[in-house]
Amino acid sequence: MGSDSRRIRPWELFIPLQGPNFDGHEFIRVALGKGAAGSLARRGWEQNAGDFDFSGKFLILVDEVLKALGDLALFWRRQQRALKVVAITGSNGKTTTKEMTAQTLAGTFRVLKTEGNLNNLIGVPLMILRLSPDHELAVLELGMNVPGEIRRLKEIAEPQISLITNIGRAHLEFLGSLEGVARAKGELWEDVKAEDWIAVNVDDPRVVRLASSAKCRKKTFGMTPGAEVRGAEVEVEGRGVRFSLSLEGKKFPVHLAACGQHNVYNALAAASIGAILGMKPEGIAAGLEGFQPYPGRGKVFHLGRNVHLLDEAYNSNPDSLEATLAAFSAMKGKERGLLVMGDMLEIGSDAVKAHENAGRQMGKMGFAHLFCLGEMSEHLAQGAKEGGMDPGGVHGAMDYREVLESLEGLLQEGDWILVKGSRRMRMERIVEGLIEHLGKA
Repeated sequence: MGSDSRRIRPWELFIPLQGPNFDGHEFIRVALGKGAAGSLARRGWEQNAGDFDFSGKFLILVDEVLKALGDLALFWRRQQRALKVVAITGSNGKTTTKEMTAQTLAGTFRVLKTEGNLNNLIGVPLMILRLSPDHELAVLELGMNVPGEIRRLKEIAEPQISLITNIGRAHLEFLGSLEGVARAKGELWEDVKAEDWIAVNVDDPRVVRLASSAKCRKKTFGMTPGAEVRGAEVEVEGRGVRFSLSLEGKKFPVHLAACGQHNVYNALAAASIGAILGMKPEGIAAGLEGFQPYPGRGKVFHLGRNVHLLDEAYNSNPDSLEATLAAFSAMKGKERGLLVMGDMLEIGSDAVKAHENAGRQMGKMGFAHLFCLGEMSEHLAQGAKEGGMDPGGVHGAMDYREVLESLEGLLQEGDWILVKGSRRMRMERIVEGLIEHLGKA
């Protein structure tokens, strides 16, 4: 099954998806001509198919192709009767938690996990359709922009175990407020069955409120005493973070190859899923230690000239930025810290205020240089100066090349660099340029 006519394989079903600037129906003939066995199609499309020869092919006519894709995935998911599905959503840490969970569970189960950014109304069905009888578990990341998406994804995936990492200031442009974010994420826990499980972050009051109305089995995690899966004794260091995992009355030391206390929460979330599925604590701790961060999501590169790079280029919002700055400050210790910041997008009408506040936070933390990219650069820079950063260390840049050229003349041995920005800012170009210029140590 495929939705790209350029990559369709013989005997596959073609899915003609539609977007703001494209309509896959225009490529049905191409896909069938390349060997696709058949195609979904919007009802009525066949009347305009002209004289195309459909001999040996088939069309499945539907009212909505996207809904039909989800319905196909739900049908296939229900054929996997012994399968357990874990669904993960939240404002921050979804992908990292998904990766940690899959890594942890893979020591005991045969796991299918969400790949890349296949976490939406297209990607989740495509992942489910990859399931085979060999899989025992599916770990699925559920993303969203608007109300109703999580509800539909839940309908398609039918998870028996689910997790909301946290409720924070992401997608405010579409959801309006933190309460709107909570309602949208909370769709995951609507109408859960008594035999289902949810993992509850007891340190997030909004998550706790959502969990209070869920009539099912629950496993709690957090730093708070009394959490069933608890983290303590957190130590941030240059190559990750160490903490004690408390589970079943015992403590287990864990070293994560990821920075910051926020990643300890992601690890505790993953550990709670392992505990729900009956894994031994020793196996959970070992699985977490085997985790490696995705590029763009907290991966540390040790480069030439003893320069260290924290790659957080994949995305940014006020909460994730605040957590990352704290982690970065602890990781660099007494060395110089240089920030390369792209705009935070999709945060709504408070974008100016959010960037000014973020800049003030950076200014107060004593970083040596700040490079700003994007339409909000002026507000980020102004906040940094108000927070106490030397104006000579605050730089606006037109594009990533200018940043790389400026860094080349500023870098000193031992420096730490943080690169972060929303996805559409393409901050990975800075990361790639630094690695190419300095090389890996």
